[in-house]
Amino acid sequence: MKRRENFLIRFALRLHRHAIPRMQAFWFSRWGEASFVIPLALLVGAVMAVAASLLHVAVVNLEKIASMSYAGSGDDDGYVYSFIFLVLPLVGICASFLVQKYLGGQRYAKSLSPLIFSLQRKRTEIPWRDCYTHIISSALSVGLGGSAGLEAPSVLTGAAIGAAGNKIFRVSRVRRTMLIGCGAAAAVSAIFDSPVAGVLFAAEVLLPEISVSALVPMIMSSAVAAVVSKMILADTQIIPGITWEWGIEAVPFYIVLGCLCAVEGCYVIKGAYGTAGWLRQKFPSPWKRLFAGGAFLCILLWLFPVLRGQGYLYISKLFSGENGDIAHSSMLFDMLPVEEGVLLIIMVAAVLLGKVIVSSLTVDSGGDGGIFAPSMFIGAFTGFAFVSLTNKLGMELNVFNFIAVGMCGVFTAVMRAPLTGIFLIAEVTGSYELLVPLMIVSSISFLMSRLFEKHSIYRKALAENNLLDTDRDQEVLRRMAVRSNINRQYHALAKTDPFSKVMDLLANTKESDFPVLDEDGILVGTVKLSDIRPAMMNVDVRDLLLVFDVMNEPEGCLKPDDDLARAMAQFDLLNVDVLPVCSSGG
Repeated sequence: MKRRENFLIRFALRLHRHAIPRMQAFWFSRWGEASFVIPLALLVGAVMAVAASLLHVAVVNLEKIASMSYAGSGDDDGYVYSFIFLVLPLVGICASFLVQKYLGGQRYAKSLSPLIFSLQRKRTEIPWRDCYTHIISSALSVGLGGSAGLEAPSVLTGAAIGAAGNKIFRVSRVRRTMLIGCGAAAAVSAIFDSPVAGVLFAAEVLLPEISVSALVPMIMSSAVAAVVSKMILADTQIIPGITWEWGIEAVPFYIVLGCLCAVEGCYVIKGAYGTAGWLRQKFPSPWKRLFAGGAFLCILLWLFPVLRGQGYLYISKLFSGENGDIAHSSMLFDMLPVEEGVLLIIMVAAVLLGKVIVSSLTVDSGGDGGIFAPSMFIGAFTGFAFVSLTNKLGMELNVFNFIAVGMCGVFTAVMRAPLTGIFLIAEVTGSYELLVPLMIVSSISFLMSRLFEKHSIYRKALAENNLLDTDRDQEVLRRMAVRSNINRQYHALAKTDPFSKVMDLLANTKESDFPVLDEDGILVGTVKLSDIRPAMMNVDVRDLLLVFDVMNEPEGCLKPDDDLARAMAQFDLLNVDVLPVCSSGG
């Protein structure tokens, strides 16, 4: 067995070293280098569709465990099943936490913020293990009852698959970002069966400065992902197709709904960061955070089962008019002697106020998932609550239209991706007749949300850590690494060198700053012309001095992977013209 594995490894290395370069040379000689990304985009789309299908199947099968425990809670052994139903989310996030810890590595990310930051800096290195760890981790978290979406882990998986394609096929540096965008677009397309929204999401959220011509590979990758996922899963539409006409008299209400969606979207952003910050402050240890946050999560999800999972089941119930199933979704509240309408109000309020809390608890306690699906879920209930209240006041508005556009409004406010929101909801629900209301609500929500919260949920963390610049010059500097601007033509000194050697270097070179290195090449100090002028003028003692006597400790030090914005800030802070660049070992 071991001999066979060694043979396969040697075969793969030989293929990578010899066959792929020959294939590239053949392709470049006939169709040019620029066209090589097209077949790679198709391949990335197909691979991502298979990965998304595996994730979907895994989550569906895991959800059956939770549904069986919930169904058995009314039997003779109901207490046992109720306990299983209660602790399943904790089991899921514990298993997910172990996957992240032992398979994910130190760079494991559960948000798109690090990916956005890396792409903004033109850094395309993503670990190989991200091609599968996010699938396993998120399936365990969400499948066993955790309240989160699968879209962010899928996008991270797609980006990792695109980065793997860059490494395997030795894609040129200028086109590596494009292939990562293809993977991300294919992920959204495969998960939602929404190819147009996949391309728009990659363009609006991940690569906002991409050119129009660069959209072609992403379009092809997204289309292939939709086709392959449909071949595997047959029907991947999350919500049954719906189309309704809309009337002019409803336009003012769509405008009001857009404003409400903006407020709810900003609450989602602030609630997510607030919950995560509180959890990390109260429980600094990851293990304590896992069990404490998991315990809170289990209690909330047991009280309000409507908050479990991604939420698409209850969105479908809203569209089908099964409000009674939503009202009676909680075993505890169902025992209260109150009317069904009151129970429905309680469940709607729990969604609008609590969904973001349980989603943050799921992810920040140790699970894995995203805010994509929760945003749509909250938006559906926002639209339902608004239209129900309006109709109670005497209007006759179409309930299902407002549910659909509410999904778009909150999604847009949270993600700040209006085009993605419009076409995603149109494709997911089949509501192409609602394009105009979707445009109205999306634009209003986008503009109004910026008044309350400047950044999207993914860019807020980058902005708070001064990693996101609105200054064009700073943005350009942040994309350039220090390693590409190092002056490697310098003269190093040793601590035991005589001062006369410094005098000779000043006389024969144009340098005025010299690094002092030890026997292992580690920086121990610097010698600057401005610091040694007094010694140079003292003829009596300069022949007795060594470099050790005149050197100073380094005022600052940069790393090769730092960006030029950080370098410029250090120059200004220290008021120097030259700074040493050291590796992690010094």
